[in-house]
Amino acid sequence: MSLDVGPPVIMPSFLLVTTELKNTYGLIARLPELKKGLGTGLESMNIIDNPGTREMFLDIGELGWSLYLSAHMKWLKKNGHPIPGIAVFPGREALYEGIASPVFKVPSEFHKNFDGRLQDCFTVYGVSGTKLRNYFNSRLPANYVVSKSQPFDCHGYNQIYAGKMLFTSYPYKTKLRGKKEILVFPRNRNFPPGRPRDLPKAFYINLINRLCDEFEDCVIRTMGTSEGAYNITEVYKDNYATCISKSLPIQNLIDRCQVAIGTVGSQSAPLKIALLQGVPTFMIGHQKRRHIKEENWRGTEADFYELSNYSDFNFGECIDKVVAFFKRRER
Repeated sequence: MSLDVGPPVIMPSFLLVTTELKNTYGLIARLPELKKGLGTGLESMNIIDNPGTREMFLDIGELGWSLYLSAHMKWLKKNGHPIPGIAVFPGREALYEGIASPVFKVPSEFHKNFDGRLQDCFTVYGVSGTKLRNYFNSRLPANYVVSKSQPFDCHGYNQIYAGKMLFTSYPYKTKLRGKKEILVFPRNRNFPPGRPRDLPKAFYINLINRLCDEFEDCVIRTMGTSEGAYNITEVYKDNYATCISKSLPIQNLIDRCQVAIGTVGSQSAPLKIALLQGVPTFMIGHQKRRHIKEENWRGTEADFYELSNYSDFNFGECIDKVVAFFKRRER
């Protein structure tokens, strides 16, 4: 039996975005009682309550680290553990469908206290885990608490989640048809700590022009957010398309993988998602073994161009290798 909680429910500083909650998770709807601190004006909405404390995870760091957290929660479900809740930045809900309940959107108020752009592993750059844990615990609905196994650094998860991660592809929602595509992720995080992995914009312009000429039957599409990617308008080719916007739900990226024959860009989370979806991927960066061996969890076909300097390298040589990689996919 499902509990229909109706329209999104305003929780203390959180927006409940799940539309269906299973009573097998121990969740009980009750009307019209309100939780302390919810404010007024919610008397007609269902409020979710639960006897006992429920575990809540936080997805507030870099997108690449979301994949470890999502994999851990898949493992929890597969092994019969209670389904935890999660608080996520808007757009990341697709990573937790069916493995977290409820799902809360991190509110805009969070960005008044912390610079959410400064995502660093599982945390916000320069902010202690204790401070973040206390912030969320003071704002979560009653009976919810940030999990003791929530990591807030770059390495602790290796011990916390060792042997407890399940990496699988994510479900498609919108069926896509049409021309095959090559997806380009022109990363441009023009604020610390991410800038060292940004390739020059001129490189992407040259790369896209070349791909458009070499693969005339494919759409060459850039994807990303305006805060995290170059919006490349300097390419004038009939088979070039751009999907750079203020926000880009992860589900859009996942769905686009259905028609992708390959992806390319500097080492970053979107390419790792593409690998999970089984899309051949060419990465450019400094951690070849990590990204195409150790963390290519499904063994998807991949290649890598290693750099010692992200801003100064041989554009032509790199582009030749990218083209050769995708040409092999055509055979």
